[in-house]
Amino acid sequence: MYQVTVDKEKCDGKGECVDTCPANVFEIKDGKSEPVNMDECLGCESCIEVCPNDAIAVNEV
Repeated sequence: MYQVTVDKEKCDGKGECVDTCPANVFEIKDGKSEPVNMDECLGCESCIEVCPNDAIAVNEV
């Protein structure tokens, strides 16, 4: 299982993570990315790679 966090201060809300995530973990809410399906996270870190602001962290728990 993975803990996915988004730093709201850094997130620009453009949705690169939403478009890239194969498990559909993210949605844009109030102009920011939100990990709404964290239980589905595969730990592939594709979201981290595409985020231009380093706003996402994925940690195994």
